[in-house]
Amino acid sequence: MNPTMPVDGSPSLTQRIAAPSVQRTSPFDYAFRYQLTGEPNLVQNSTVIVSVEATFTAVSIGYGVIPEVSPIKFGLGQSGTVILLRGGPPAQFAQATLGDVLTALAQALGEDVDLDPRAPPSSRRIGPRTAAVMRDGFRLNPEFAEQILLSSGLGSLSDEVANQTFESVAAPPDQILFKYALFDDGSGREFQSEPILNIAGLGGSDGRRPFRYFARPIEYAPRSTIRLQITEVSEFQGELHISLQGYKTLGTPGSPTEVRPAGRIRRHRQ
Repeated sequence: MNPTMPVDGSPSLTQRIAAPSVQRTSPFDYAFRYQLTGEPNLVQNSTVIVSVEATFTAVSIGYGVIPEVSPIKFGLGQSGTVILLRGGPPAQFAQATLGDVLTALAQALGEDVDLDPRAPPSSRRIGPRTAAVMRDGFRLNPEFAEQILLSSGLGSLSDEVANQTFESVAAPPDQILFKYALFDDGSGREFQSEPILNIAGLGGSDGRRPFRYFARPIEYAPRSTIRLQITEVSEFQGELHISLQGYKTLGTPGSPTEVRPAGRIRRHRQ
């Protein structure tokens, strides 16, 4: 009797070790996407399930952001004059004050604004959307900027230019701050003691080290659930994209991609 062949004819341990499955790796990323609302301390979770076909090994993590761009165009009046909504007579464009700009912006956003210096401070107000534009910034409408600048603010402007003099701009991506935490929900593993600030772990979103290599690659078994949690810190609004960069190992024993060695097993006859 062959000592390496079980009596039932199945492959012995020696045979199985001698004929391993054929394995190969394929680059692969798992992506997570979040819609940032600009609400500090808001927690969002996103999960992906590792496909049944292969083990996934995460080597690094990176991110990028797409600012929410919805330019708001607004102006101060018509025919080259500024309508001073605080009650004064019309004046030329160059004589506009910041209060005039605030008032025009608030009206374009459908918000109320009260900047009357005679009113008590508690009654003065600026709407949240108006405040957001003032915080992030605005500029001369690029379509008409040259025309406005060449007139030195004193020339006659068309109604179209006067009503679309300014344009809001999106917040710079380098202002984004968030915390992130990575989990393997299948095994219950956590890969940090507490959520990590993106600047500390990944780098700035302006392209300065916007990713990191893991100190040791993280292996996720097929059907594992990967959860990535973020906590908003800044008031940045837009899309946040995070990717786990790594590879799949095809041909893992027991997986659908396992390639068994060809050959016919001969049964032992007693």
